[in-house]
Amino acid sequence: MNTILSNSALTLVYSGVLLLGLALIGGAIASLLRSFTPGSQSRPKGSTHPLFSRAAFYSLGLGAAVFGGVGLFALLVLRVAPVSSVLWSLGIGLVVGFAALGLLVYLPARGRVEEALIDFDAAGRRAQVVIPIPANGLGEVALVDDGGDVIHLGARAATGVVIDAGATVVIERVTKRVAVVSPLP
Repeated sequence: MNTILSNSALTLVYSGVLLLGLALIGGAIASLLRSFTPGSQSRPKGSTHPLFSRAAFYSLGLGAAVFGGVGLFALLVLRVAPVSSVLWSLGIGLVVGFAALGLLVYLPARGRVEEALIDFDAAGRRAQVVIPIPANGLGEVALVDDGGDVIHLGARAATGVVIDAGATVVIERVTKRVAVVSPLP
């Protein structure tokens, strides 16, 4: 009788954690869909650390959903002992949750540091136009950083004039890897 009660309680716990995980995943996806609005969206100053972003909630939800799903599968289908099902579901849930956290939060956050440095360092530098910049479109420029590496950026003309390939330009500012440039006189 104790086994039936413990299996029932554990089944309820697994089901609850699975539903909570699916709710967190759904909330993260809904937040992502709401964020698709026209126009430029930069991160405001003072915004939360990437660890508290929708990707973190998605990772947490994924770990919880895997915990509940693996627990239910092990307990009801494979007929594993309750203690073993808890250990298996906890281990697999943690591995999946931390893997998703690493893929969705830490790897993309490394690129943000590079972009912030480019935003800061590129203003006022000279660059070479690689792909012609149309009056109202996007071209490409290349500049050499202090380490001798060539950095390619998308480019728009600040004055709205066509800038041909091979021209030397001055970068006014860089936003999201697109430089706003002016031709040299």
